[in-house]
Amino acid sequence: MNNILSDFIVKLSRRIQALENWEMSEALEQIRSTYFYMLSFLIKGVNDPNAEELQQQLWQKAKSLQLRVERYTRLKDYPNNRYSRAVKALRSDSELGNLLMRFEAADTVEENEECMVKLFYRVWTSDQWQNADYEQASQLLFSEVLSPKAKAVLVSAIILALLEYFDEKKLMLLLDAYLMDNDESAQRALVGIVLSLRKDYELLEYYPEVAKRLEILSDDEIFAQHIYTILMQLQMSTQTDQVSSKIREDIMPSIVKGSSLTKRKMGMLEINDRMSENGENPEWLHPDELADSKAEEKIREMTEMQLEGEDVYMATFSMLKGYKFFNELPHWFYPFTTDDPSLQSIQTNFEGRGGRFMKALLGNSPFCNSDKYSLCFLTTTLGQQSFNAIASQMEAQLADMDEDEKEALLNKAINSKKRTKDYSREFIFDLYRFYYVYAFRSEFYNPFQDAKKDVFSPFNIRPLNALTDNLPLLLEHADFLMRKGYYDDALRAFDHYESEGQHTAELFQKIGFCYQKGDYWKMAKENYVRADSIKPDSKWTLAHLARVSTKLADYQTACDCYEQICDMEPENPTYLYRLADSYLSLHRPSEAIETLYKANYLQADSAKIRRLLAQALIINVEYEKALTYLDDPLTKGLTYILLNNPTEAYTHLRKAYESAKAPDLFFQAFYIEAQFFYRNTDLTPQLAGLYYDAVVFNVMN
Repeated sequence: MNNILSDFIVKLSRRIQALENWEMSEALEQIRSTYFYMLSFLIKGVNDPNAEELQQQLWQKAKSLQLRVERYTRLKDYPNNRYSRAVKALRSDSELGNLLMRFEAADTVEENEECMVKLFYRVWTSDQWQNADYEQASQLLFSEVLSPKAKAVLVSAIILALLEYFDEKKLMLLLDAYLMDNDESAQRALVGIVLSLRKDYELLEYYPEVAKRLEILSDDEIFAQHIYTILMQLQMSTQTDQVSSKIREDIMPSIVKGSSLTKRKMGMLEINDRMSENGENPEWLHPDELADSKAEEKIREMTEMQLEGEDVYMATFSMLKGYKFFNELPHWFYPFTTDDPSLQSIQTNFEGRGGRFMKALLGNSPFCNSDKYSLCFLTTTLGQQSFNAIASQMEAQLADMDEDEKEALLNKAINSKKRTKDYSREFIFDLYRFYYVYAFRSEFYNPFQDAKKDVFSPFNIRPLNALTDNLPLLLEHADFLMRKGYYDDALRAFDHYESEGQHTAELFQKIGFCYQKGDYWKMAKENYVRADSIKPDSKWTLAHLARVSTKLADYQTACDCYEQICDMEPENPTYLYRLADSYLSLHRPSEAIETLYKANYLQADSAKIRRLLAQALIINVEYEKALTYLDDPLTKGLTYILLNNPTEAYTHLRKAYESAKAPDLFFQAFYIEAQFFYRNTDLTPQLAGLYYDAVVFNVMN
């Protein structure tokens, strides 16, 4: 905390004077006067035991006033954006106390809808709350009059308000909301708490009451689990663009190419059955079945992404947000219900057999709330026939079941209770769509925009630092960050876990892997060595230790590792190849040749093995044998120079030149290949240069 409150007051005074707002001037004057008297007593030697607490309170008031100044400035400078226009449109009858009475008096669904919209705008555009505002909002939140849907809308409005401007009392109400019995509102509140803490964590030092509440909650295991889940869900949402791109450019084209799947119109249940089959050699399959196999592989990949929590439907449903319903900002955050007034025209469709199938789809699907509304609006556009077609397709997937089994499955799907993480995931997807699809999204602070650099982690959100003491959850989070490629942040978590005395081979493997992915070869090696000391003879550890040792030019360690692996898997050509490469780096060509003969026997079609074998033979001055393994005319030509056979040397070098796409490319290839010969044979640059000139001269002339 800045100890020079007087400087802060002077700077804030200048800003308020420019705004010509007497109310803010008066509030600042009260802070200034109180601080002046406190300092006067201090100078006179009066010992006030409450001086530090008073200074804390004055700082809090000053920072809160600064936030009000920022809000007022924005309203003045940007009068036509969504927020400013909504502030101007507020009327006295939308006060929170009046709204509770209006909810109580609402007799129809339409009247309740009107109250929810007004409630959202009133909370979203409100200035910093005073005690009375907090009490009224709390009364609304815990009132039995408001439906669970209305309470979720209220929580969403508080979150958007906090993302506009920090307000201690709004954040405190979210902390209250987390303790509600209503899982949907509670999980939304927790998402909002994380987003607010991440955005304004530096302000928390001025609001110790919030810090105290968080400290108490952090000791609760369930709270910690929920926070870590939400941190991972928020981070996954930042990869939505890559997920959408992969689905659009890779997965969907492969599924479409699975011609027999699409021609037979296989349902998801049948596809799942096919996906579970195993044991067939792909070479046995008919070309049509190969296409099916590729399609099934991509369906499985998409299913795994969905189970992981990735947003696989953003690309599809982002195009369906042009309906009038989404012109009203609060609607982006409505929990989905089939009795929403906006769905009145299709509510009869939810009756009967087909309607039950649709309810099962909407109630037990991975779609978020706004996507469910989009799907329903799409059926209104396409008509009753499309609604029935979707329901019929779902029923077709249950063709092998009898009626009782179908009915039981439907009842289970319709009445199944969501898990807490489903509520938070859906709301995060709703938020993501709003901040990336809403027509006026540029007018809002986007909480997702910088999360690829500044990841959602308890280390990066200071008020959540205490959660890093929960080691099992921290380790799970570190694993997640590693899987998603955030290696530096994963390292921070793994290192903290290790500093608490949690030493296992698996941990050091993961730390080493993260260092390796960041090209920190020395640190990677140190941790792989520690992993090997705890759990020797792990092929994974030995293989990675060998790779980083090679990067560090420690060929002896690499060789030792590959020898151990080849003892475990004596007929694995990959590791035989790497062992031979290590032998060559240690200038042991005879051992390399023996190893490569075996590798070539096991995998005779490997050009990579044949080439390294030829190089080993060249180093061992066995040029004639080397030629039998060479396919590259450039290397053959240089080898014939060593055999003192100029005719064959020229013939092969000229062939390499003519097959090159450009003369410059031939020069580059010649130079690179010649370096191997200069280092390992008696071939001189002068002699090689003469042959190069001879080829170029004769071809060009």
